[in-house]
Amino acid sequence: MRSILLFLILILNGCDNWFNPENAMFDKYHQRVANVLEAPAIPITLQSTVTIPAKRVLFEPLPRLSIGLLESYQLRQCGLFNLLAEKNSQLGKVQDAFHDFDYQTALLRVMNRCLSEFPLSDEERATLTELYATKWQHLDIHLDNLLLVSDAMQKQLTASDWLSQDTTNDIARINDVYRIFSEMYDLPHRAVSRLPDVEVTQYQEELEKSRLLGRLYYSMVNTSLWLKATTQLLEQNQSNVLCGPNRDTTQFRYLRNVFQSIYVEEVQPYLAYLDSTYQQLNDGATLVENRMQLHGHQYGIIEAHRTFRQETLNHVQFWQGLFKRCGVTVGN
Repeated sequence: MRSILLFLILILNGCDNWFNPENAMFDKYHQRVANVLEAPAIPITLQSTVTIPAKRVLFEPLPRLSIGLLESYQLRQCGLFNLLAEKNSQLGKVQDAFHDFDYQTALLRVMNRCLSEFPLSDEERATLTELYATKWQHLDIHLDNLLLVSDAMQKQLTASDWLSQDTTNDIARINDVYRIFSEMYDLPHRAVSRLPDVEVTQYQEELEKSRLLGRLYYSMVNTSLWLKATTQLLEQNQSNVLCGPNRDTTQFRYLRNVFQSIYVEEVQPYLAYLDSTYQQLNDGATLVENRMQLHGHQYGIIEAHRTFRQETLNHVQFWQGLFKRCGVTVGN
């Protein structure tokens, strides 16, 4: 019974994806072209999901660091004791990667303040200086664990559905957090003044719910598959499309109508939307790609965009060639 239920769920999910508005648009376009050409549609197997390696593969463990100077009056005065006590509280022990990263940046600020503004003993200064240097060395690892392993980013980078053109408000906001991440990776050693003024936890929910980069990736991959198949359908049957004086141009006129009513008015705006969204998120896509490669894995969104652009160009060039052969200027 459970296996039957699981099968039905998978079938229903597949149906949801197939009748998704964006997918339905490409399906309609392909079918209309096939109908006009009086040719069978080309079977298409879409990519079902965008995934990344499991958390256990990407996670980098860090040694637990301790400081034995908590009874120091000066460390209490400079705020280090309170910050560490909060971290070690029951609430602090269950912090996720976003809260932990905000804690790490707060800790660097407080430690810098203790070292630069308070009179410490030689022992206190030596111990704190060593710990401070180690914390700076570990900062990129904390950031990697946030970017690639946190629940929010695992959802942000994966998807099994299309990116809707209604998704516009999230783009600038998500781009902001990728910019912050990039700046953190580029941060000079011990440049406390350049630590972010905002807490990354404020972006956590949006990253998790939007799945923006994952949906963009998914949409570019499957758009490329639709465009490739439709271009192939047109190329295989173009010899049957007649045009010129004293020829029956009925099929060409119908095909031109499909181009104008579906490609120009529906498909092309979506292609432009995907490309524009990628350009806006390019820094984030590149960052994820580069950090994933350092772990020995490929994300693949850069190659997906390159393929998307090439298939778009191939498709446009077919139409340009057909209209040139038939002596028609697009737009007339």
